[in-house]
Amino acid sequence: MIKNYLLTALRNIRRNPLYATLNIAGLGVGLASAILILLWVVDEWSYDRFHSNLDNIYVTMHSEKQGGETFTYQSIPAPLAAGLRADIPEIARAARGNWAGSHLMSVGEKGIYERAMYVEADFLNIFKFPSLMGDAVAALKDINSVVLTERTAKKFFGEENPIGKVIRHDGKDDLKVAAVLKDIPRNSSVRFDVLLPFAIFEKEGGNINAEWGDNSIQTWVELRPNTNLAALNHKLEGYLATKAKGITSAIIAYPFERYRLWNRFKNGKEVGGRIDTLRMLGILGVFMLLIACINFMNLSTARSEKRAREVGVRKVLGAFRSMLIGQFLSEALVMTFLGLGFALLLTYIVLPEFNLFFNKKLALSLDNWGVWVGVLAIGLIVGLISGSYPAFYLSQFNPAKVIKSGTLSTNKKGSGIRTGLVTFQFGISIFLIISTIVFLKQLDFAQNLPIGYDQENLISVHANGTMPKTYETVKNDLLQLKSVKSVSTSNTDLLMYGQNTTGIQWNGKTDDQDFAITISWVGLDWVKTAGLKLAQGRDFSAEYGSDTLSCILNQTAVKRMGLKEPIIGQVIRHDTTTKIIGVVEDYVFNNPLSKTAPMVIYHDRTGMSNFFIRVENDNNIRQNVAQIEQIVKKHNPTYPIQANFTKEDYQANFNEIKFTGKLARLFGGLAMFISCLGLFGLSAFLAERRRKEIGIRKVLGASISHVWLQLSKDFFKPVVLAFVLATPFSIWAMQKVLDEMEYHINLEWWMFAVAGLLALLIALVTVSFQGIKAALANPVKSLRTE
Repeated sequence: MIKNYLLTALRNIRRNPLYATLNIAGLGVGLASAILILLWVVDEWSYDRFHSNLDNIYVTMHSEKQGGETFTYQSIPAPLAAGLRADIPEIARAARGNWAGSHLMSVGEKGIYERAMYVEADFLNIFKFPSLMGDAVAALKDINSVVLTERTAKKFFGEENPIGKVIRHDGKDDLKVAAVLKDIPRNSSVRFDVLLPFAIFEKEGGNINAEWGDNSIQTWVELRPNTNLAALNHKLEGYLATKAKGITSAIIAYPFERYRLWNRFKNGKEVGGRIDTLRMLGILGVFMLLIACINFMNLSTARSEKRAREVGVRKVLGAFRSMLIGQFLSEALVMTFLGLGFALLLTYIVLPEFNLFFNKKLALSLDNWGVWVGVLAIGLIVGLISGSYPAFYLSQFNPAKVIKSGTLSTNKKGSGIRTGLVTFQFGISIFLIISTIVFLKQLDFAQNLPIGYDQENLISVHANGTMPKTYETVKNDLLQLKSVKSVSTSNTDLLMYGQNTTGIQWNGKTDDQDFAITISWVGLDWVKTAGLKLAQGRDFSAEYGSDTLSCILNQTAVKRMGLKEPIIGQVIRHDTTTKIIGVVEDYVFNNPLSKTAPMVIYHDRTGMSNFFIRVENDNNIRQNVAQIEQIVKKHNPTYPIQANFTKEDYQANFNEIKFTGKLARLFGGLAMFISCLGLFGLSAFLAERRRKEIGIRKVLGASISHVWLQLSKDFFKPVVLAFVLATPFSIWAMQKVLDEMEYHINLEWWMFAVAGLLALLIALVTVSFQGIKAALANPVKSLRTE
């Protein structure tokens, strides 16, 4: 029986090539979309799963109340790890580390910037990164050793055994390669190419272990099995207050396995993160499959009259309804698995471009049986869903009525269901079009927000090697260039500040004003070079001596501190007492869509990691950069130059919005394409069914435009209805997304009008092909035979 089902299904596909092509194409595109989304979701869920003790790995988070809100971030005081090891028995291990950054590693004349981290030895006891050679844990206890990944070791030493070889770090420390790790798995959220002993960081950072109020590093912990997390976090809540007077912030242990996907906090609670993207992708995948299934249902029920007599004859000859249902479900499954084959071909073709477009490394490999099980399950479910309604609909026909009249008594009901399904399809498509418009508008809004400083023609050069020590000489040489207007320096760039502190004192400070303040150290002429605007006071300047006992605040800090006029001349106290000499207008740093954090800027001449160079806007930017690189190279010959335009780096902040916009554009276009395939097929069947009516109308004098309108108007109604139904939901959903951003656009009527008109125009073009074709047909051919 199954063999007969399959043979009949293949015969029907051969007899109706247009119907088969439209169904296979629609199902193929829908299934290909679902496969790509499945690969994405599986890839994200696989992150960090290779750690055998993942359940016990936790990242310590800082939770702090400011102005009635609770802020959660990962920067932790440096002494915390030692305190946790000594005071909290539930913690088996604790390891500190800084954030991965670019470090120059060199062997002889070969110098390469590699992604490196300073970490304590227990880092490799907590995280199970496989070792190839040597004892990596022991290596991190030795300030003169270094741990490389396999890829990095081969870069410098080829196929030679790297153990015992010497590699120079940042042009000053000769370190012995004591261990080599396997390359870090692609699905690791902690990534590095070089591990350096944390003792080097301590040596360079001064007395960091005494600063309980200075938050600048990361700390990971491994809990003992069966630890009660709620009880532990309750114990940690007041831990910092026992170590330093005036600290009101708390420490929490947060599961590392959740941190990649649930890494966004609001008011002390996790509220989402990458998991929001996965949810959105899952919903998009379901919608794409539903649209494809609806196409199949619509085209199958539209052809019901052609199969009415077949059903009637089968029933008269003794076929049970269950047999007919089996027949039609078999046809749906055959069609679906043909579509699945087409989908797999599409996936293999588009996957390289898809990875490039979204900066992913997805692969549909034959050894990933879990993905293949998922693909086959999706194909089976889609086949059953898409075939279920046509099977039950076609199998219910009354054989006597069908054979007698050759028509169906349920045409109006079937037509109404098809209209509803088309409405649903276009509703999804219109929602995705609206989403695309909103995200593109938000991206444009965010990129053009006032940032508080002049990014144009501002170059940032990473201060490597001896550059921090020879800063004044380098600066003087740079200022000899006609194109250079000013030069300054800082311990960080203008875009991302990772260090904050509590415990700063000022006159009039109250107990509830001990909030975290971002801190930075800069050189002379910093305000002028960065292009900031002074609200009061002055910049750090050589005209006033060293200025090392001076500081500058931003406007948010002044407001949060509650400082009264006159602000200039007041003092703040932290490690030393400094006098406020200036107030800069707020400028954007860290998250460009969040409120500006309070900041205090100190002047320093040493330990600076970035040079800022303001150049003339003289249309010779390449020549200017080449001259700057030449001077930097003269003073720092062994270091490759790292020069970037601040404006270009700033644009990387909007990758998430760009990514969401790309998703909406891609899947919105695919949804509209699948919907139009179905609309094209329905209009073709309608034109064929009404060909005699069209012939009579033309014989009686109907114009081409009249015939076209008669055929097309029924298809415009579901599109208009879809717009009416999709708009309120779109308003609600888009407003909810925008409310997550502190700075966002307002929804406007034209966004929805454009989406509706675009959907109507696409439907019009799709339907018009069949309408005009039918209107131009010779009426004699449609009327001469019954």
